[in-house]
Amino acid sequence: MPTENKPAEPLPTLATGASLDASTWTDFVERLRYHCNGAGVKWHHTAAAIFTVQTKRIDYGFEIDYAEGRVVCLEDRSWFSPKEYWDDLDDEERAEIDQSLMADREFGFMDMDEDDQWDYLAECDDHTVTGWNKRWEIVNSHFTRDAAEAFIRRKQHDYGEMRVYVESQYYAWEFEAIKAAILDGTLTYTPKVAV
Repeated sequence: MPTENKPAEPLPTLATGASLDASTWTDFVERLRYHCNGAGVKWHHTAAAIFTVQTKRIDYGFEIDYAEGRVVCLEDRSWFSPKEYWDDLDDEERAEIDQSLMADREFGFMDMDEDDQWDYLAECDDHTVTGWNKRWEIVNSHFTRDAAEAFIRRKQHDYGEMRVYVESQYYAWEFEAIKAAILDGTLTYTPKVAV
């Protein structure tokens, strides 16, 4: 009977929520060393790295000339382009808009240029056209990139778009002292002694 070739299960690590023991501690120290003294430094350009997980947030209400883009908002919904708005309408709503525009301007919504579409949407009752800007908000921080990426895999559904961002902790002296003690062996794993 043939056996399936399944990918090997990844070894449990602190990054993926495994318990602290001699094996997971050793793995953690190796990964930390890689990102603080090894080849990982070339990727993020600092030996004093901390890996933050950030989620994308959109803030509304900006003057359009000073915003990354425009958005049309209606009640609790928003669309980032007139086409996106149009695609979300049902056939009856589209027909109503086109009839109104044909009587007034002699062409349909999708026949107008985008600036005119935005202007039309801004004139619609209960619609707000405003500017938006993106910002990245820190969700949490990790000693290693592996832990930050594991968090994203585990929590993507709760936060939406996320990224790993590396910040320098050069002047975070407590953090850097603890990290140095781990890397030089001063701070080590000692199994709990049963009493």
